Amino acid sequence: MKFTQKYIGTITAIIGLVLFSACEDKLDLRIPYPNDITFNELPLDRFSYEIPNAPFVVGDDKSGVITVNTSNSGSGNYSGFALSNKNFRSYPWDLSPDFAPAGGLTPDEVQESINTTAFSVFTNAVNRTENYLVGNTNEDNAYFTLSEPGIVEHVLVANTSYNYLLARYGSILSEDLDPVTQAYLINGEKRSNPGIENPDVSRYGVFTLPGVDGTLNTIRLEGKQNLAKNEAGVVAGEAAEALALAVLPPLTADEVQAAYDAAYTAAADAINTGYVKLIIEGSLGGTTTGTVEIYLAVLEGVDPVNPEYDFILNDWRKVDLTSLGDVDKVLFKMSSSYVDVLGNMVYPPLFCLDGIRLQ
Repeated sequence: MKFTQKYIGTITAIIGLVLFSACEDKLDLRIPYPNDITFNELPLDRFSYEIPNAPFVVGDDKSGVITVNTSNSGSGNYSGFALSNKNFRSYPWDLSPDFAPAGGLTPDEVQESINTTAFSVFTNAVNRTENYLVGNTNEDNAYFTLSEPGIVEHVLVANTSYNYLLARYGSILSEDLDPVTQAYLINGEKRSNPGIENPDVSRYGVFTLPGVDGTLNTIRLEGKQNLAKNEAGVVAGEAAEALALAVLPPLTADEVQAAYDAAYTAAADAINTGYVKLIIEGSLGGTTTGTVEIYLAVLEGVDPVNPEYDFILNDWRKVDLTSLGDVDKVLFKMSSSYVDVLGNMVYPPLFCLDGIRLQ
């Protein structure tokens, strides 16, 4: 039996109506829709950053809508979130004593050089996510709220280059390390600027990056751990030495030294410290629904669940937030084992955020 084009079109239309009718009964089902909030629709010049003057709304009917919080003092200081697409992964050239401009930099120019790293995401390869947020967790202002309560499936987080460089190397980077201070020497041998493939030795130098206190005293995370191990070892060793010297008949010098060394090693090995942690807290109607904690940096033996972990996060990481349940607010905080005498983090309380997926 032959079908004319007219009949074929009629049959096709009937089949379409039947299929549509069959699907219509299930249109009320709610399913996850993978449209992430990426901030790419927000206007921003290439390789730049911006600190908004007020909280801002992003998203649409497909991705969901959130309001991102920010508090801008107008003097360059802010808490909450800024917007950026920078990806500078090395020490600023003009802060190096070998490449600084003649006459030096003004304080504002120094701060802008620091901002080159503070508003850059650190990734192994060139960053592909375009716009993203830079969160400053001071004063509990780094949060976003949902236009209607729902589940946050996941977010992407990363280190800023500022945090990565300070945690990996410290405020000074050269080829020579002072074993006492655990800081690289400002007058040490020159080396290449990390993150830049540069075989030209004329571009080698000593590089600097002031910490949040404005000095060059910030040391790398592993160096801080080494100092803590040495401090504990010396205390234990001296106590063991004093006991050994009190023994009668007197011990030999070698026996006293052996007692010191054994106590030093045992005490030093027992010290496991060194982390930077991001704490993500969900809430609904002002009541906390749960928290998720992840390491932005951690040394071996520190994480009790995964003691083999030893890394400084060097790319975007997806973080599952479904355990928070239904929320209308997500707050970000940071903590670290490396703090000053007032308990404040020595590394900047900064992180990068992108790819927010709502259900």
